[in-house]
Amino acid sequence: FVHAFSLCASTMELWVFDRSGPYSSGPFDIHDEPDKFVRALVGYATMDEDAMGLDTFIERGDGCRHVTLDDASGNEMRVRLDKAMVRQRAIVCRGTTCYGTQNNQVAKFSWASDKRKLEAEQLKLAEQRGVKGVARLVAYRQITTIVELREGLEFPERHPFRGETVHFEDPPSATGSTNTSSHKRESSSDNASDNASGPKKRRSNSQKSRLATEFNDELSIGKAKPSLYMRGEDLWENRIYSCLVVTPAGRVISDFRTIKELLESMRDAIRAHQSLYTAGNILHRDISSNNIIITNPETVDGFRGMLIDLDLAKVRDSGPSGARHQTGTMQFMAIEVLRKVDHTYRHDLESFFYVLLWMCARCSWNNRFGRGGEKPPKDSLLRRWEIGSFKYIAAAKEGDMSVNALERIMGEFPEVFDIVKPLCLKIRKILFPLDKDERMTFGTPAGHPDQLYRPIIAAYDESISKL
Repeated sequence: FVHAFSLCASTMELWVFDRSGPYSSGPFDIHDEPDKFVRALVGYATMDEDAMGLDTFIERGDGCRHVTLDDASGNEMRVRLDKAMVRQRAIVCRGTTCYGTQNNQVAKFSWASDKRKLEAEQLKLAEQRGVKGVARLVAYRQITTIVELREGLEFPERHPFRGETVHFEDPPSATGSTNTSSHKRESSSDNASDNASGPKKRRSNSQKSRLATEFNDELSIGKAKPSLYMRGEDLWENRIYSCLVVTPAGRVISDFRTIKELLESMRDAIRAHQSLYTAGNILHRDISSNNIIITNPETVDGFRGMLIDLDLAKVRDSGPSGARHQTGTMQFMAIEVLRKVDHTYRHDLESFFYVLLWMCARCSWNNRFGRGGEKPPKDSLLRRWEIGSFKYIAAAKEGDMSVNALERIMGEFPEVFDIVKPLCLKIRKILFPLDKDERMTFGTPAGHPDQLYRPIIAAYDESISKL
């Protein structure tokens, strides 16, 4: 968490921002209550690392960073953290941060909602069911929860900022993003975690009592405490902070170096999704450029592309989602998901298609595939997929899936990607067939999922064979 304060004329308000939102002491006048003003300044000046909100779970020394986790056998395992690979640049979010580690592994820190099954549990379940092409869990430990950090604090009521009404039916697109500018929407599922207050705790009771004392006893406990909230019975969303280590490490799909590498990695990631869904009985629900990695097929059962990040995954047929809002990454979310239809495997396949288009029309230029003075468009058509409300993004994508509109998007590809255009048209035809009235359909067809997986994978195979 992060401390902050505002001082406007003689009115002061102390704030704490954590992964579930900000909360404050309530405003007070420093002239009327000078003792509170002095205690606040002394408190800020004398805080230790714990009270300041720094992550003390990571051990620092001798120029290295280490964490201690529990392996599959329950034994402690010390892991050295190397260079940061991904960092989510926002506050009220999962705060996903990934580090490379030894032995071709990745350490992932995140604040997941306690309303759904934790990623470590999903990964264990996938391995037990023989899923191929999905990252494997090596070690895990729960660190703390928002409930633990806020223990002893009182939240009498919810508070919308600036006195405005908070609208949830069609929220705006301004959310946290990762290092590839992927705007993420996350939701809770009906799978409540049993590990909301496990034995591994990072924060000491003394720290909790200091926070509670500072914000309740010393700072106007009788006043309403503003807090950011989401619709529901809880005043704020509890999140579970944990670290897990997975294998293998890889490059995100946006770092592809050749067209063949892109197409093979995309195809194998779809194969991994097929295995996760049909063998593992798990729906991923967050297909994006950040969650597909390029891997060495010699070390991972022949897969050149794999799926990672099961934070938003859900076991099939486990009842209604209970989500507070849609799941997924903004520019890759399926049209029906944007319109609040229950998430299905076909929606994830639609997201794979949007990732392919994004790689060809946007990331290809960053990866220097332009030839002979070619330049990317100044105003990409795909920009409409990440700006505005769900309603307008869904409308933009629906329009872009017509043949003529898709060809305009493909007109933004570098010339060397002309070989990929027939593949895009084939996938569009598979995912968006016409009904009897010649209208495009966006729903999930009845029957076995292979009716979509097989032709899409075959289309990739055909395109790869022509390279």
